[in-house]
Amino acid sequence: MVIQKTLKQRIGKVYIALTVSLTVAILVMGKFFVHKFGFDVIVLNTLISSIISGATFITGFLLAGVFTDYKEVEKIPSEIRSSLESILGEGEALKRKDASFDVDKIKQIIIKFVNEFECGLSDVNDHSHMDHALESIAELDLVFDDMERRGVPPNYMTRIKQEQSQLRKALLRVYHIQKTKFVPSVSVLVESIVLFVILILLFADTELYTGMIVFGFLSYLLLYITSLIHVLEKPFRKGKDDTMDDVSIFLLRELKERLELK
Repeated sequence: MVIQKTLKQRIGKVYIALTVSLTVAILVMGKFFVHKFGFDVIVLNTLISSIISGATFITGFLLAGVFTDYKEVEKIPSEIRSSLESILGEGEALKRKDASFDVDKIKQIIIKFVNEFECGLSDVNDHSHMDHALESIAELDLVFDDMERRGVPPNYMTRIKQEQSQLRKALLRVYHIQKTKFVPSVSVLVESIVLFVILILLFADTELYTGMIVFGFLSYLLLYITSLIHVLEKPFRKGKDDTMDDVSIFLLRELKERLELK
């Protein structure tokens, strides 16, 4: 099946840069008309410079905080795959000893889990619906009961049940991050400051071309950081909103494809 890519997906990593550049171009044009009609009435001084420096620092500080969470979340797909591989490995080991054990049941649950996980992160479900994926993990309980009846040692069962617990923990972490924002009040503060600084620079009394260049550069910097924060606050965006900036789940897709071929 051929998936039709959206404009955002076709543009790729330059999507934010392009959209911000278009916005900045409009603002710079506005700066030209402000200067032309004499509306540039704000005189730049050391106080204004301090405000601009402070705004840049605060936006950078928030970006650093969001980026830290993003780097942590980036590890989750590998942790999920590791747990799935461990559970599957125990099932295949039991299959070699007991030919009547249905290891295909574990494979089916894993395939279902990956499908539900990706579907729950799609734009259809607002990138934050983990209920069905959690239900898929719960289906492993019946498989574990069967393994215990077949005489799998308790220490082995404890280990694979811990892997199941790690799966739940990882899913709930994804769910929490996707549903919440990094300090919402700070986000509002940064957006207000960015707007305030852009307005100051827009109506600042400067030389025409020098002022336009400085205004364009600072506006680009602040708007780009604000847009990037918005993207990193919800690192898993699948479906139509999937871009190169989102955390990839290719490890899980590869595992699913491998199991489907067996």
